[in-house]
Amino acid sequence: MQKLSEKILAEIKERKLAPHSRALFLVKNYGIWVLALIALLAAAIFVGTFAAELFEAEWELLPHFPGGQINFITHTLPIFWLATILAASAFAYFLFRHTKHGYRFGVLAVAGGIFVASIAGGISLLATPLPPQLHALRVQNFPPHFDESEWMDPEEGFLFGEVFSIEEKLLILNALDNSVWNVDIATAKIPPEFTITVGEKIRAIGTKTDDTNFTADFILPENPRQLERARFERNMPMRAY
Repeated sequence: MQKLSEKILAEIKERKLAPHSRALFLVKNYGIWVLALIALLAAAIFVGTFAAELFEAEWELLPHFPGGQINFITHTLPIFWLATILAASAFAYFLFRHTKHGYRFGVLAVAGGIFVASIAGGISLLATPLPPQLHALRVQNFPPHFDESEWMDPEEGFLFGEVFSIEEKLLILNALDNSVWNVDIATAKIPPEFTITVGEKIRAIGTKTDDTNFTADFILPENPRQLERARFERNMPMRAY
């Protein structure tokens, strides 16, 4: 009977296998580590940008958003960054498990370590200009969905339209449905980053007083991401209206 060692040697000879040098092994091992660290760094960057976008969202509007609070969450949650976080973390996990000693650690230990490192790294990046730059890049290339019709429901307290004229604390608004409204903004909260001008499209949240008059509690720019982008560009903290 042929010995096992002889069978192995015969198979090696038949398949023409040759041993790899130690240098090649080290390059491969260190290369995997470098890629794993890059993936982990990417996950941390994405976590930082995800957190920054959440901090800068219009949370003051949560109780007033058309369609309710669930609709607000679906409009606000940065799904793009959440997907990139998961992808980068999964790649880092895959690479770490293929390092020299990666197999020794359990799934939960590796996944937990990547999760903690990503969160810690992301939080530390909040004080840097990187999240604003990535946010601006995303908005430029992947503009968020915005449905004007959601904001045209005076009975429920929402108006959307173009400012026709400004008379002290009163706006004349050409609404989306071509109706004309007198919008009282005497007590309305207006973001300091936003200046109302004639020809500007706005969103108004408040109360319909009759068929042509509306008292606004909030006046906001056309797109819900405009304030977010302005705050990022100016590196401003979120402020109450």
